[in-house]
Amino acid sequence: MMLMGVCLVACGPTKEDAIKYNDAITTQQRKVVDAENRLTSAIKEGALMNLDYMLKDLSQQIDSSTAAVKNMKAFDGTNDMRDAALALFTTYRTVADNEYKAWVKNLSIPTDMVDQNVLDEEKVLVEAINKKLDKAAADFKNAQNMFAAKYKFELSRY
Repeated sequence: MMLMGVCLVACGPTKEDAIKYNDAITTQQRKVVDAENRLTSAIKEGALMNLDYMLKDLSQQIDSSTAAVKNMKAFDGTNDMRDAALALFTTYRTVADNEYKAWVKNLSIPTDMVDQNVLDEEKVLVEAINKKLDKAAADFKNAQNMFAAKYKFELSRY
């Protein structure tokens, strides 16, 4: 009976445990991405009336997802996946507080007051958003791929 207890502790987490851990983290990631997509879709569609609210919603989702992931325990003695997600959320927080905030402010400028400087600034903001979030997402994806390889499961496409 004692030998069985030792095996349960020594064998470590299962592939299914790793999948559940990954899924818990990616659920939080999806919530942040979905909140960002609502904001960017509204901008693309020219629905500029509620952008401040959508930016606030994105910020609240970043905070909520950050808290949820921070409260997760280490997996198999390591925080690599958790830390990768937190780094991703930190980048989202920086982008929301800086580039998105500035972009939303620019979009509130009356059309007749928009000049080339405003348009140029918008272009710079969009490029910065894409560069920062693309890098953070790639870093997270790399950590996720390493986690999946270690625990021998395939990631599903999102």
